[in-house]
Amino acid sequence: MDLTIANEGGVQRDYRKGNWNLQETMVLIEAKKMDDERRMKRVGDSTERGKPAELRWKWVEDYCWRKGCFRSQNQCNDKWDNLMRDFKKVREFERRAADKSYWRMDKIERKDNNLPSNMLPLIYEALVAVVDRKPQTTTPPPPPNVPTTLINVEKSTAPSLGVQSPLHPPAILPPPPTSARPFPTEDSDTSEYSGSAAKRRKRRDGGEGGEVGSAISKGASIIAEAIQSCEDREDERHKQMVNLHERKLQIEETKAEINRQGINGLVDAINKLANSMLALAAHTTKPSSK
Repeated sequence: MDLTIANEGGVQRDYRKGNWNLQETMVLIEAKKMDDERRMKRVGDSTERGKPAELRWKWVEDYCWRKGCFRSQNQCNDKWDNLMRDFKKVREFERRAADKSYWRMDKIERKDNNLPSNMLPLIYEALVAVVDRKPQTTTPPPPPNVPTTLINVEKSTAPSLGVQSPLHPPAILPPPPTSARPFPTEDSDTSEYSGSAAKRRKRRDGGEGGEVGSAISKGASIIAEAIQSCEDREDERHKQMVNLHERKLQIEETKAEINRQGINGLVDAINKLANSMLALAAHTTKPSSK
């Protein structure tokens, strides 16, 4: 089902409605990733910083439209919110659960744990790539009870040889940030989408070794599901063959019964005919009375 809406400049766009397919979802994730990179490059531009969210989602809509995903900016925004909600649930479950994994559970177990039932590994990994590239643009605030003006005055009036001036006691300055992006914590979620718990576990368990182990586990789960599905289909075919053989035996028994009844009827008819012929012969050969 399509929805026609007038775009800027009077151009009509037919927005598709209904459920999102896998291709549209991957295009949306790619568009959001490109939008984040575009905003990172233009972070120093004051016009970009002051741009409202509606215009940024309009850019995402235009990008999706060029890639064949005919959705509106409101649809893209709502779909992204749903993706991030499901992503955070799976990520937190993977972080908390030590003996269970979301990827080894069936749909019933996922629903019992209040988890999305249809999160695909391809979409999850794509969201991890976007979330890990999200920049932390906020700078750490100064310590409490230390005005910013006092810090600036101390920087300009402190002696250059390291001798403390009695008129200007040293101010307690905040430690400089070690990187542009602070280390994420497990209990904090200060950005639009926080750091991936699955990625943190991979780095904590050995980096590439953890990724290889996760890939092997996912591959084994997929192979086990394929084997189980093949066995189920084989059992179904065996049941069908047994039913077909039983029907064949019933048909043969029915035919044999019909043949037996026909032969018995024919024998009875022949016996009756023979008796009639004998009676006729006896009547014709009987001597006539004088």
